[in-house]
Amino acid sequence: MGNVPPASTPRSRLFYGWYIAWAGAGTNFLFGITSYGFGVFIQEFRHDFGWSVKAIALGFSIISVQVGFLSPFTGFFLDRVGPRKMAVTGVVIVAVALFAMSRMHSLWLYYVCLLLIALGQSLGGFGAFNTVLVRWFQQKRGRALAVMSVGIGAGYFTALILATLIGWVGWRETMVIASASILVLGVPLALVIRDHPEDLGYSPDGTTPRLPIPDAAARRAGRVSRDLLATGMDVGQSLKVPAFYLLGLASIAGQVTQGAFITFQIPHLQNEGFSRGAAGLFVAAYGVAQIAARFLAGWVGDSLGRRRVYVAGFGFMALGMIAFAFVTPGRFWLIPVVIVIYGLGNAAWIIGASTTPAEYFGTKRFATIRGLMQTMTVPITLAVPLFMGSTFDRLGSYQFAYFILAFGSLSGALWMLLVRRKPWEQTQSPALSPAAVPAPAAAVDRR
Repeated sequence: MGNVPPASTPRSRLFYGWYIAWAGAGTNFLFGITSYGFGVFIQEFRHDFGWSVKAIALGFSIISVQVGFLSPFTGFFLDRVGPRKMAVTGVVIVAVALFAMSRMHSLWLYYVCLLLIALGQSLGGFGAFNTVLVRWFQQKRGRALAVMSVGIGAGYFTALILATLIGWVGWRETMVIASASILVLGVPLALVIRDHPEDLGYSPDGTTPRLPIPDAAARRAGRVSRDLLATGMDVGQSLKVPAFYLLGLASIAGQVTQGAFITFQIPHLQNEGFSRGAAGLFVAAYGVAQIAARFLAGWVGDSLGRRRVYVAGFGFMALGMIAFAFVTPGRFWLIPVVIVIYGLGNAAWIIGASTTPAEYFGTKRFATIRGLMQTMTVPITLAVPLFMGSTFDRLGSYQFAYFILAFGSLSGALWMLLVRRKPWEQTQSPALSPAAVPAPAAAVDRR
């Protein structure tokens, strides 16, 4: 069968899963350019092309719709083809799309480029590394996802970097620099991925496996099914479980404020009287706080329960969003309140949303199941940018929109509290290796 590290011989090297986690952090930092930094370009597009905020925001809605509809398909390929190949492909697509955007002169090309960026990010960013890390970690899953999410927090710095570059060389040249950076740095980071811990003779968390691990040569030759390297429910089984839909509703609640905060934070601050540089500093300060917040959320989640932290995150996000709605230069004291309260809530939400599908359904079809949940968020992610843009065009302010959306996130806590299903690992026999014994369909807990 293959490689079984002697139980008496501890591993002297750092568990390879942590290298993957840090590579994921680096990739997510780079993708912060398209996830968090695009708000910097809104004013530039309005000035150069005369586009309305609503027309620009429609692009973000298109991204959200595409990500939602493609998530089950990208999840399928992540599960079946492997995250490593998909990650490399995604990085290349994003780089090409950014370069094309630097040459654009029309609204339709803007939308096409955003569609390509959405596809690339779905394949090569958070989804790929998330799929890998839930396989490589079990007991320390929250901490591993926190390490990867540090890159998401640090990605907020890209807004300040992009704002500075735009002031120096212009927005088109800034797009070219961003494209080259993602290509040159992102491909090597994607190649760090190994799809399963068994590929390097490990089991999850770096522990000694209880049963022999099939060697890599046998797996490459097709003599060992990839499905034996992970355990969990099939997609059809998960769709029969109420917890699937409750977790989907929780994802919707989180997206209500997440998308609005990311996309419109700089335009909101500029509209309230802050300069572009000051708005960029706010985003950078929020990113610094997120680095610590992600570590804290992951550690506390592993220690006290990731579900509890997830529930609390929704409440903190709602309170932080209300505070952000009323930020002005005259109420500068609200900025640290937003950074701390919304920051802690967002960190808890990121860790919770990234781990709960694996917690309740296992890792066998994690990417596909999570992708189906993301499809449920399509209506709200389509509506929120349009709601934000329409509200601004009508009222001249984003304040009312932020205030309303804050209450939508509170429902996430309710949906999670309604989940009664036991975590997947608790439904398995402790005497058997989860990688060796998939649960039969007849034994699936359908709560």
